Amino acid sequence: MRIEGKRAGRIRPALVLLAGAAIVCATACYSSNYRKELAANTDLISELADKLADYCQAGFTIDKRQVSSEEMGEFYYALKKARGLSAATARASARASHRDFDAMLDAYAAFLRSADEYRLAAHPDPGRLAALIAQRRTVENAAARVRADLAREDG
Repeated sequence: MRIEGKRAGRIRPALVLLAGAAIVCATACYSSNYRKELAANTDLISELADKLADYCQAGFTIDKRQVSSEEMGEFYYALKKARGLSAATARASARASHRDFDAMLDAYAAFLRSADEYRLAAHPDPGRLAALIAQRRTVENAAARVRADLAREDG
């Protein structure tokens, strides 16, 4: 099919302008969503690190029963979800917020692994507990860096 006449010539510049506007809009949405998604995941990981530290201090006992492996799933799922966000936003890897987000996830993963080992050991160890609480502080410090990065990048 062939389109002839003056009208076909005017459609092309309009399509180019429309495509350009769509790209600008998509970039703005990506930037806005990046910040919101990173902030939400940072808050989630930080809150789960606090909850995990509470479990550690309680000896992984809630209402006179041990925390099960299935209940630990929420901690692992959040990590997997956050790692997925990091992979999906890899083009932002040059940003300080992205690098610090990845560092926070690494710290959380180490804390989670250590806490789960402590849970499975099933006996209190004040030295290990102190080390776990220090790991939680590392996660929180990393989360604070991500939040500061996001505030600077917005500024």
